[in-house]
Formats: sequence, C-alpha cells, structure tokens
Amino acid sequence: MRTKKYRVAVVGGAGTWGNRYLHAYANHPACEIVALVDRAKDRRGVFADRYGIETLFDTLDELLDREVPDIVSAILPTSHNPDTVIACAEAGVKVVSCEKPISVELSQADAMVRISREHGTVFACGSVYTGIPYLLETIDWIGAGHIGTLTGAAIPTGLPREVSGGGCVQLTLLRLLTGMEVEWVEGWALPPDSDWMPPVDISASEIDCPAYGRLGLSGGIVCEIPIPPSGRGGACPVTVTGANGQIWITASGPVIIQGSGAASTPVYPDFLDTPAPDDFFTRRIEWLMQAHDTGQDVLDSGHGYRQALEIAIALKQSAQCGHRRISLPLADRSSRIVPHPYRLLGGDVAGWESIGYQGPPNAE
Repeated sequence: MRTKKYRVAVVGGAGTWGNRYLHAYANHPACEIVALVDRAKDRRGVFADRYGIETLFDTLDELLDREVPDIVSAILPTSHNPDTVIACAEAGVKVVSCEKPISVELSQADAMVRISREHGTVFACGSVYTGIPYLLETIDWIGAGHIGTLTGAAIPTGLPREVSGGGCVQLTLLRLLTGMEVEWVEGWALPPDSDWMPPVDISASEIDCPAYGRLGLSGGIVCEIPIPPSGRGGACPVTVTGANGQIWITASGPVIIQGSGAASTPVYPDFLDTPAPDDFFTRRIEWLMQAHDTGQDVLDSGHGYRQALEIAIALKQSAQCGHRRISLPLADRSSRIVPHPYRLLGGDVAGWESIGYQGPPNAE
C-alpha cells in the first residue's frame, strides 16, 4: 500500500539551499523523494545516502523522460530558472518552485508565468515568506480594515544591496500587504557592491545594485524607499500606514499600532497568541503540498516575483534617465537586470565565498 501522498523531486539539491529542501522533504511523512537532480555528483551522492534517495540524475530532462513528479523544487542559479520551470509545466508537473530572482529578462518571467498557467501548473518562487511570523494573519488583518483605509507604505531601509536579487522580497511583500499593484516608479541607483563582478558584455544599466525612490500603487498611495544604509539592511522590510494605524513587518513578528496621534497605541490581535512555526522549510513545503491539493497559487507566487522583477528594472531605468517617472507595465519586455554572479551562475561557478559562504555544503 502506498503511504506517501506526494512524489517529489529536488533539482539542485546538492546546493546550500537545496540541501535544506531535501531535509524537509525527507523528514515529512507525506512526501517521497523520487529523485535528486544535480551535476555535482560527489556531493549529491553524499546527500542521497543521508536521505535514502535511490534515484539520481544529472539533468532535469533525464528525470522527466522517466516520470513526472507531483512537485518539483528547483534550487538553481537564476540563469537556469526559466528553462526548468517551463519544462516542468509542459511535462505536467502539478507544482513547481524556483528560487529568487525569478529570471534575468522580463520576457523570460512572462513566459514562465504564462506557460505554467496554460498547463495548470502552480508556479511558486522564493522561500522567504514562510520565515516571516504571522504574515498570512497580518495580511488578513489589514484586509479586514483594522487600520482603516491605507494611506501610505514604505520600505524603511531601502534596497541596500540588490534592487532585484534581494529587493524582490520587499517588493513582493509590499504588494501582498497592500493588495495593490505598482503603477509607476521614480528611481535612483547607487554603485554595485565591490564584490559584484559583471561579465564584460553587461552594461551598467543592467547590473543589479542598491536603489531607492518612490512607487505609485494602484490604490492611490505612494511607497517611499529611502536611501539605503551601508550593509545589508535592517530588520523591518516593509511598513504600511492606514487612517487608523500602522504595521511594521519584522523578523520576530508584526508590530501593530492602532489609532492616530496621541491616541495611537500598540495592539496585540489574538493570532499573536498562537506560537509561530519555527520550522521554516517544513512550512515551505507544506505550502507547496497545499497548492498541489487546491490548484491555487501560494503566497510567494511566480506572478508576484515577476512583478517584483519588473519594478526593479523600472527603478533602474528611471535612475538612468534623470529619475523621470516610468509607468508600468513596461512596453519593452526584453528589459533585464543581471543579479550577483552567485545568484546568476551558482557557487560552483562564481565561488561560494563570493556571497559569504565558506564553501559548498556538506551533509554532515
């Protein structure tokens, strides 16, 4: 009798983040890892032994030629995301997830979202939201009108390292918390970090970098993004302000203020009494399982990260043309932004130390 409900494959499972997905799937009673796909044969063998995975492949094509899993989690460099997601959707995979940023070129992200929808595949991107305590509950609380009509928003510490590679998290959170789309941007950019080593054929306008500016949202409010401080940013990625209060999203949970002026005071909705899950990746894969059952998008959808990429590109374009207002959606879908070499090419090519790791992961 089959006891496992979800047949899962992990592509890029011998990487730092991929190993964490492997661990979560291997220890979940509802999941069976049917294959590990990775070209790093020595590392993948160690991980396969540790988690009892019998089937190993070098490429996604080899996997899909043999069987179509229920869920594919692809933890690959950004340059591989488009082909991977599209191949999974066309093969009939029910749920596919990749990591951020979604792609380099906007047209690639468009194709990933469109083809997934055409084939009935739920497409998820990123894995940050499952680590933000009470995010779903906070979104619902704002939607219920507890801080009144929204009047403003901010990304308080700017986009300090990458407008796309890291900043896509703040930009997607902004959309989720407000329930609004960005309609225009006014942008400024700072020089890329010193460890950003772009290929010679990339123009300055396409290099990921710190950014700031203003975003006009569909609800008639403006999100302010101040000049980012030095370093990687602070503990509050997004704030939203309403006629009757304000909410700060932090790593330990939301800070919620109701009222205005001297009458404003912190409040603690009942949902804060429930302990927040502390198993980041288990919660992540359970979102993917739920998507398999319902066919509904997860919170960190491919659509959301496509929108974030477009906003990031528009901020850079505005910075390049005298900070003039750029309207969205962008007409030129060939526009692109190139992330840090580690995000673009992976640690085995760009060097694990290039982004702060001491070396490749191990399963010990």
